[in-house]
Amino acid sequence: MNDEDYMRRCIELSKEAKERGDQPFGCVIVLGGRIIAEASNDKNCKLNHHAEILAMNKATDVLVTNDLTGCTLYTNCEPCPMCAFMIREHKISRVVFAIHSPNMGGYSKWKILQDEGLGKYDNWFSKNTAVASGILEEEALKVFKGTPLTMFGRKNRQ
Repeated sequence: MNDEDYMRRCIELSKEAKERGDQPFGCVIVLGGRIIAEASNDKNCKLNHHAEILAMNKATDVLVTNDLTGCTLYTNCEPCPMCAFMIREHKISRVVFAIHSPNMGGYSKWKILQDEGLGKYDNWFSKNTAVASGILEEEALKVFKGTPLTMFGRKNRQ
């Protein structure tokens, strides 16, 4: 499997979340070419139940450690600042996302994923996080149609 295959799974998870009345976000965590955790938003339950947070919690249970070094986190939308900070704290090595979040993104707006200052504290945070963006962005944006989430995507930069 490759980045597009894992992103298609994220998009499918986002569709499932939308179908059950939640916000359309999905996340997959991969280690060694194998999906070890996946989740979709569950904000109808609790506000901090973002897909990325739920997937990271599952991954730490699977690996029995909070250190997710070597893992790649795939998500259909750029992680928010809360999720980006947790990605750094869990030491996830790589993040791949489809849709940019210029108003709320932990990469393009708040720059948490590439903050070199956090890397100085490598006992607690990843030294750096590789990021790939725009993977299947148009396909991912289709899921957002009909939702109030119109602020996402490269065209919506402010």
